[in-house]
Amino acid sequence: MKPTEREILRRLQKARHAYLNRDYQKALQEYHWVAEQIQDDPDNLPIIWIEIGWSYYYNKDYPKSIEYLKRAVDSGKLQEQQIYDCLRLIGFAYGSLQQFKEALDYLNRAREFSVSESDKRYIYFELGKIYFLQGNIKEAEPHLQKAWELFRIEERDYKLALAYYLGFVHFFKRDFNEARKCFNQIIQMGETDRERAPGYFGLAHLAYEEKEYPLLIDLCEKIVQLDPDFYDKETLAYFLCTGFMHLKMWDELDDFFQEMKANYPNGRYRISYPVFEKALRNRQIPEPEDRNHNQKNGNAKNRSN
Repeated sequence: MKPTEREILRRLQKARHAYLNRDYQKALQEYHWVAEQIQDDPDNLPIIWIEIGWSYYYNKDYPKSIEYLKRAVDSGKLQEQQIYDCLRLIGFAYGSLQQFKEALDYLNRAREFSVSESDKRYIYFELGKIYFLQGNIKEAEPHLQKAWELFRIEERDYKLALAYYLGFVHFFKRDFNEARKCFNQIIQMGETDRERAPGYFGLAHLAYEEKEYPLLIDLCEKIVQLDPDFYDKETLAYFLCTGFMHLKMWDELDDFFQEMKANYPNGRYRISYPVFEKALRNRQIPEPEDRNHNQKNGNAKNRSN
């Protein structure tokens, strides 16, 4: 027996209630039931596909999200704002899958729509992030800067992320004064120790480049105090070993280097291991050419990831 319109609306309300409560599995169950009942309603079915797409997206099933959002776009029944929202979410989903070519294609298609610049702030953010992750700093900077201008101060998570990306954009351009401003903004805006730690991480990169080794060690130790589970402990270990070596703190270098080798035997900085071993063996800082080779092939590669 075909369900009544009232029953379909009731189940749709249940789906939307579950979605708002972040119970995406329950929401999907109800949405799919509704979609099955309205197969002969070509005007409303694409709207349900959109809501299914959003539910899959937040449930981190990005391929399914892309499938239903594309289905909605291809229906030919959506208004311009709806098409825009679908295209940008498809772009976000491809970005989460690290399929950056497809992500850039859909995000740039969405960017061409006649919606407000404020509405496009998420697109600018995502474009800037993807270009940054690809190492394309020249393309990343204008999008990140545009997003920085459009996001409100109360959208703190985005502002913190943007300050981080922009800080490293300036760092890679060797505009250390601007980079320092961005990293200090993170420290000022952060409300928790964990939120402030990336700002000190940026400052540690500056201390490394400027050969301020006592400051470098202090910053690395501070980062671990602020966030014991910091996301890039390997770089912190490398920075600490470098600082200890240049300050001729041989016992500290020996302890940290042995731990670093044990934790990261095939790590990003393994090219530096012979340099540290030579320093410990001879109890002196290696010749500049050894250190330059290490910096070129190890640390710079890591910072671009």
